Amino acid sequence: MMYPPMGISDVGIIELLDSDPRPTFVVDSTRKSELVYANPALREHAVLHNRVVELLQSRHGSFWAWITATTAPGPCLDHTFVFEDIRWTRSIVRSEWAVISSNGVLPFEATQHGSSFHRRVNSNSLLHEVASPGSAIDGDHAWIPPEFMPDQESFVHIINTLDWAGTPLGPLPRWPALLQQTFNQVLADSRPIVIYWGEELTTLYNEAFSKLCGTKHPALLGKSVEDAWPDFCEKIKLAMSTTASKLRAGDEDEWRFFVEKADGSSEEKYLKWSIIPITERNRCLGFIQPIQDTTSMRLWQRRTKMLIDLGDMLVTARDVKSYWAKLIQELEARQPTYDIPLAILYSVEEDAHSRTGKACRLEGCLGVPDGHPIAPSKLRLDESDQGLSSSFRKALESQGPLLLQTSDGTLPEALLDGLQWRGFNDPIREAVICAIRPTKEEHVLGLLLLGLNPRRPYDNDYQQYIALLNQKLTTTLASTVLLEEEARRGRNIAEQAAYDQAMLKEKLTMQTREATESVQKFQQIAEFIPVGMCFGNQRGNITFANDAWHRITGAPEVNPLTPEGFLSCVIEEDKSNVQRAYEELQKNLTVTIEFRVRRPAEDTYPLQHPIGSSPSFEKAGLDLDPDHGGVRHVLGSLKAERGPDGSINQVLACLTDVTLHKKAAEEAIRKAQQAENLKRMAELATVGMYDMTLDGRLLGANNVFYEMCGLERVDLSQVSVKPFEFCVVDEDLPVLDKTLATLVREGKSQTAELRLKTQWTETDTTGEQITAPRWVLATFMPVTNSEGAIQTFTGCLSDVSLQKWQFEKERQRKDEAIESKRQQENFIDMTSHEMRNPLSAIVQCADAVIGCLTKAQELVDTHSPDGGISSSPMADGGGICQEGSQLLKDSIDNAETIIACAQHQKRIVDDILTMSKLDSNLLSITPITVNPIHIAQEAFKMFEVEARRVDIDLTMVVDRSYTELNIEFLDLDPSRLKQVLINLLTNALKFTKNGPTRNVSITMSASKTRPEDRTSSVQFIPRATDAVWQGDRPSSPIPEEKRIYLMFEVKDTGQGLTEEEKKSLFQRFVQANAKTHVKYGGSGLGLFISRRLTELQNGAIGVASSFGQGSTFAFYIEAQVPSEEACQEARAAAAAVGHILKTSSSTAGRVSSKGPFTMAKPAKKLLGPQIEGVLLVEDNLINQQITRRDLLTSGCAVEVANHGVEALEKLQHTNRADGQFPLSLILMDIEMPIQDGLTCTRKIRELEKAGHFKGPRIPIIAVSANARMEQILEAKAAGCDDVLVKPFRIPELIEKMMTVTKQLEKAE
Repeated sequence: MMYPPMGISDVGIIELLDSDPRPTFVVDSTRKSELVYANPALREHAVLHNRVVELLQSRHGSFWAWITATTAPGPCLDHTFVFEDIRWTRSIVRSEWAVISSNGVLPFEATQHGSSFHRRVNSNSLLHEVASPGSAIDGDHAWIPPEFMPDQESFVHIINTLDWAGTPLGPLPRWPALLQQTFNQVLADSRPIVIYWGEELTTLYNEAFSKLCGTKHPALLGKSVEDAWPDFCEKIKLAMSTTASKLRAGDEDEWRFFVEKADGSSEEKYLKWSIIPITERNRCLGFIQPIQDTTSMRLWQRRTKMLIDLGDMLVTARDVKSYWAKLIQELEARQPTYDIPLAILYSVEEDAHSRTGKACRLEGCLGVPDGHPIAPSKLRLDESDQGLSSSFRKALESQGPLLLQTSDGTLPEALLDGLQWRGFNDPIREAVICAIRPTKEEHVLGLLLLGLNPRRPYDNDYQQYIALLNQKLTTTLASTVLLEEEARRGRNIAEQAAYDQAMLKEKLTMQTREATESVQKFQQIAEFIPVGMCFGNQRGNITFANDAWHRITGAPEVNPLTPEGFLSCVIEEDKSNVQRAYEELQKNLTVTIEFRVRRPAEDTYPLQHPIGSSPSFEKAGLDLDPDHGGVRHVLGSLKAERGPDGSINQVLACLTDVTLHKKAAEEAIRKAQQAENLKRMAELATVGMYDMTLDGRLLGANNVFYEMCGLERVDLSQVSVKPFEFCVVDEDLPVLDKTLATLVREGKSQTAELRLKTQWTETDTTGEQITAPRWVLATFMPVTNSEGAIQTFTGCLSDVSLQKWQFEKERQRKDEAIESKRQQENFIDMTSHEMRNPLSAIVQCADAVIGCLTKAQELVDTHSPDGGISSSPMADGGGICQEGSQLLKDSIDNAETIIACAQHQKRIVDDILTMSKLDSNLLSITPITVNPIHIAQEAFKMFEVEARRVDIDLTMVVDRSYTELNIEFLDLDPSRLKQVLINLLTNALKFTKNGPTRNVSITMSASKTRPEDRTSSVQFIPRATDAVWQGDRPSSPIPEEKRIYLMFEVKDTGQGLTEEEKKSLFQRFVQANAKTHVKYGGSGLGLFISRRLTELQNGAIGVASSFGQGSTFAFYIEAQVPSEEACQEARAAAAAVGHILKTSSSTAGRVSSKGPFTMAKPAKKLLGPQIEGVLLVEDNLINQQITRRDLLTSGCAVEVANHGVEALEKLQHTNRADGQFPLSLILMDIEMPIQDGLTCTRKIRELEKAGHFKGPRIPIIAVSANARMEQILEAKAAGCDDVLVKPFRIPELIEKMMTVTKQLEKAE
């Protein structure tokens, strides 16, 4: 049996209840439940004490019934009851006294469910052993307190599930009864209590204490005291040893403690505790440590002291500026510093540039380094988000402190980086902004941002403290403002009193002096003021008048001036008004009159603008001409003074010259009339006129503007209309915005073309209605105020829908014309291509036929009887040989005729292409460095065969003027020059072949000056001035020192021309007469084209002819002397093809002089050693066969490909890749199936760049029937080195191949 320690039996229940901090009272259940005792804790809560007394006196209610219940606590009666949101526990002592004690405030969830609460175990009950069904087998025991609340069941579950066997206490069933009883009482207690049991001081605690453990719970259960209180274990052990020796409770102690929360943060707590020994038989078995949370009391003491000290410091401030300094100084000096980890103080002042009208100036801060973005030195409280501007704006409107939190984003964490935290050095999570205003009605004078203690929650106590702090700041600032205002008022009163005394003294002195000088000053002032002043006596005589009066009236300066003398200055019409004013003066003593006076001729005094109003006249644009017909308008004010007898003894008159005012009024009326006329004109105008603000609001507009925009006229003073926002189509709104931005930026008028959403309709001449989008030309003109700032803009809308519709129609027609022209060019290109391909085969076959027949004729002539071989078996057949030789000659002539016809057809195709280019203004002149004699010789040789065939003597002469200029090469377009020569030679041979005398000559000359009619044998046709025929001229004129005029004359002995026939020459599709085409053929384009080609080369063409005596056609072109470098390149190119010409001439010498150059079995190889093999890419089988045969005959190997893809494949079998074929050059057709020549050329050049082919660049010559310059340039751009246009003859091909090869060799 356990006996209580000595002395404990003497402790009474009243002594125990007096020391209990929980409100407790005792009721005598035997005397109608009267209140017999209330402990000090209950009496301190006056409100709660009064409610208990009232309840017991009323003897009604469920709480009363629970208190007075006669049954003992048990299953049928709850041990606890909730009253006034406090849970009460009822204990019956000696079946007489009901002890009612509180156990804390009821949780929120419980208050919502009324009185249906879970019952709590009585502090006197023991832990019960509850056996599970399997307890008899495994011996496990589960210990749970009976009838615990649900929020405690989780803690009890921890107790039951903890492995107590691994602790010094051992399993639960083996605990001593005293420990079980004590732990059962501790669990039921609402106070934080911890038990230290045994020699190891093993820790046990209740749920209230677990909340102080933070994250260490439940790991502390079963641990030693060192684990429970690592920082205070020594102090606790010392207290334990003291109490154990005395076997009584030790003195209470208090310390500050930091609870580690689940989120890793700490919470500051103040705990008061004592040590009570657990004894049995005078032996201490353990200790109980009850703990009381005194945090609220300690914090309140600390905060109250801070408020008192702060108030004592701030009341010493004498002005607002020193108030801010003392406030930040006091906040910095406060201890502990962790109560204010961060402080930022701003003063609020007026700011005219801010939209809110407020700006903040930094007065001081704590924990903020210089330049940190959270505290800029100047903060404008407008729409800016700098720092905490948005939060400060809200604080200005808030009547209480504004809470900022990192959790909801109101306190941005980015602004907290780099701060120097005071106190714990922990970053804050919450802050408040206090708006400091002297009174609630006044404006905010300061904003204080305080960082909250990171180790205390912002609970009700904290909120009340901040509210008191804000109130303290408000009251102290109000006293400071009042003190400052009172001091200012005192200074002002003192200064005003001193000023008033000084002014009174000065006034006395001034009045004394003014009394003696008043008359003199009046006279002086009267002489200088612009108002005419005069005094008159009772008889009307003027006794005094200043100079201004005399200038205004023009009256003579006599004293006195009679009334008749004054009236003589007034014009006749106003004299009656003056007389009537004098009569009125007798009655009213004050009269105002307006009259006119004459300006004498000698009056040179100008009319004066009224002081202060002249600029207004200038701003109004009024033209105030001082000449007003020699009349002044005068406004007079008269005041009479009566004598003692009532009669007038003196009159004062003031006259003002209002001539300019009268004219200003007339001018203003005229301006108003003009404005009215302009307004009427605007209403009748055919354009929309408007006036708008810069934001697009309409101020005024005429009817046309409303009609264009599709708006109804409204009262703009009552309704805000922004027409451009919904009248302009959406696609043109950016144009409108850009134009208005330019208007505001540059301050200059702007224009823009806009589309409106209304439709434009019109009826054409056929009666059909046209509907199109409405286009307007909008004009924007800025309107500025007197300071030059743009306030509004005005302008007009001109309807340009008709012009836009017409422009669109013209564009459509242009597109159709361009498309038609493109189709025409495609047709011409196709026709040219299809004609040139067979012509090339015809010419080459005819050349081959002539070569073969010529060789056969040589054989016949060799074996003929006259050939010198008498033993020939054909000696007897001389007649047959002669007949065969004649047949060969006839066949050669026929072949030559075929060539002539083919050349004629080629010229027709060339003429058609040239005309197409001339019509399209696309013909260009491309000068290159050439020998003009060679060009003329080439044209000459083209007609040698035909001339011999028709027995025409064709000669060529180079004039001495050409050789005297030492001309070797010139820069000109050889193809255009040759084209003119061919046209003239064609005509000369055509009209000479049937005459008795058949002579055609070419004369070539040169000159440094432009040829004229008087120095030439012909009369030149005037140059065309129409811009359509100007063509593509050279980009810059030729310098005079390098300019050469090259002239050619083609003279024939044909039938000649009459004067009428000469007039029709050089025109399109026109021949000399109607019989020319029937007799000679032709298209009538040759001379027309020749004229245009010479004019494009800055030359001219002319004719001299007499009927029956032949004709002379002459033309000249402008050429340029090339540079020395260009001459060297031309010489190298000529040397490259020199052997071809020699071979041609030697071969022609061996055959008949009448035959052309042929390819029949040449004596030696025509091509040079650099051309060994040729790849011929051609899809036309006939051209393939003929060209291949002629190239083989020329002495080179030939490989044939039908299209581009096949050509790329065959390139892989040449010596440029891994094959054996010696590739020297490629002849590339352009128009081919599968892959065209240009694509193939590009592929070859790409492969060369990639290094797929060995050796130097492969020469590629495009061979095509596409003859237009654009097509030639396209081929060269694709990678071709040169272009040869079909039809061509083999010598031309060989010359082109040699030239290209030489050029590439030189370039490398």
